[in-house]
Amino acid sequence: MNQLHDRKHDSRLQLLSDGPATSARGAGGEHDHFFPRPFLQREQVEVAAVCAANVLCTILVVSANKVVFDRYRFTYAATLTFVHFVVTGAGLALAAVTGCFAPMRLEWRKVARLALLGAGFVVLTNLSLQHNSVSFYQLFKHLNTVGVVAIEWLAYRKPLARRLWLPVALLLLGVVVNTANDFKFNWVGFAYANGGVLVTSYYQIWAGSLQREMKCNPLQLQLYTAPLSALCILPMLPLLDDYRRTSAASIEHFQPTPTALAMILLSGVVALFVNVSIFLTIGRTSALTYNVLGHAKTTTLLLFDFMFFGRPLDLRNTVGVAVALAGVFLYTHAKLAPASEPSADRPKPNA
Repeated sequence: MNQLHDRKHDSRLQLLSDGPATSARGAGGEHDHFFPRPFLQREQVEVAAVCAANVLCTILVVSANKVVFDRYRFTYAATLTFVHFVVTGAGLALAAVTGCFAPMRLEWRKVARLALLGAGFVVLTNLSLQHNSVSFYQLFKHLNTVGVVAIEWLAYRKPLARRLWLPVALLLLGVVVNTANDFKFNWVGFAYANGGVLVTSYYQIWAGSLQREMKCNPLQLQLYTAPLSALCILPMLPLLDDYRRTSAASIEHFQPTPTALAMILLSGVVALFVNVSIFLTIGRTSALTYNVLGHAKTTTLLLFDFMFFGRPLDLRNTVGVAVALAGVFLYTHAKLAPASEPSADRPKPNA
């Protein structure tokens, strides 16, 4: 299969790259009004730290992947993702052996289901990118938020709390305004894009629900899922990357210099922390909050492009960034504020 056009490299990078906030309540019953409430509780600070770690790890892995793609010309995104899964599994196995965390026996059937979704997410999003324009692909990637909300409502009877309706709507509107251009519709690409939204949404939801159901932490869960995801995606590599011997762009023509291999390995190590931070973020918050965090990262990076890298700024981009950031701010405020109704996207804290 021929390599994708260079204009899709930036979008490829995003494929490699997903405790709830509570109100500050005093413990003194009727005497609470004598004591000032802390602005943030410890749990909220921990959640903020987890989200910040995910943002930092994502930026690092995107930078590492860009070097691998552009400087060393290893433009095989699915194969690089396979390497990331392998390094994640091997790294966590080493951490378990050296006593960094205690492995836990998990139910294989449930873990395999999550691993299969993880591999399916990579396959379908790659196919969506190959058969759609970059803008159409980006639009459906952001619709994962809608997928999460719809699945939790229809399959799990967990409707989105009303106080989150406006923030989520504003966030989606702002992101769509920034990405909605140059659409080239085709039915095959549309099918892959919808499949990617469905699989990715279920993957994010189950990544959190399995941690709570099996009472395991992200390290214990990733120790199982990473190697299984690598096995699942392995047979699909020839379909996603160019493995044809007769092709000039075949992976067989890649020159594996020591520095190139070292950079690929480094990107895998960074991906280990990304994978763990994704499960940690979803486990401590929710799949919806993880999606909002992803939109916040996208909007912030776009804003940095305008401020520091000379990206042209027009009215559409300005409105899109402003609306998206307003959605992020309102969502954060709603999650930190005391809730008058049960929040459907707020899971119980891990044991």
